Amino acid sequence: MPELPEVETVRRVLEERLKGSTITAYELGRPTFYRRPPKAALAGLVGSTVEGVRRRGKYLILLLSGGKSLTLHLGMSGRVCLGGGGAHLRFRLVLGDAVVCFHDARRFGRVGCKLPRLGCEPLEPEFNGPSLFRALRARRAPIKAALMDQGIVAGLGNIYATEALFAAGLRPGRAAGSLSGADCARLAGAIKKVLSSAVALGGSTLADEAYRDPLGRAGGFQERTCVYGRTRGRCGHALKATRRPIAGRTSLYCPVCQR
Repeated sequence: MPELPEVETVRRVLEERLKGSTITAYELGRPTFYRRPPKAALAGLVGSTVEGVRRRGKYLILLLSGGKSLTLHLGMSGRVCLGGGGAHLRFRLVLGDAVVCFHDARRFGRVGCKLPRLGCEPLEPEFNGPSLFRALRARRAPIKAALMDQGIVAGLGNIYATEALFAAGLRPGRAAGSLSGADCARLAGAIKKVLSSAVALGGSTLADEAYRDPLGRAGGFQERTCVYGRTRGRCGHALKATRRPIAGRTSLYCPVCQR
């Protein structure tokens, strides 16, 4: 599933290419597993001008003239492409000479959805050790599951939670509420560093190449991971997996570097 760095990369391309353009038409493709976009989300879309593109967690939000907006979630395999054509079309926007298509092979993406309750944006200044400590101190869930809870930290998923925990020297199966203030300060800093690096590299494009930016460019962070997708960490030690999946995912860690 695209996480914060991938969605932020898409946002930057769309804002650069679409800001100031007026929507002249739209087309609905085959619906996803969720319902079709609600009529209210599509009302007045034609004739609206794109004033900007915002990201909140893993959601993209087209800010339109007249105070309107259109929210998009990429789901597990969704891609936003500039230009027409392609398989698995779910939604298409026409903005003069520009065409924006949303393709989604696995059909978990959503168009015109409402934002759920989301936690702090991890790249914002208010996200820090004390704020993370307050959010985690009563949590019994494994720290990795807590980090992937979008109501606690918005935008983190399996890849970047795994990498941040390694960078902070914390095992993914530790109870979130067991982290000290110093642990949380170290973890908050690691999250910011890992995400910033991933955004600078355009996110991660894994073996299935499901994610590419709207111009078809692959991300590069997968070449820099320390733990994710590896059998031996960049630290040189053999990696282990937690006894049970965490938040439905296999969780790798270094038994030497992470405590």
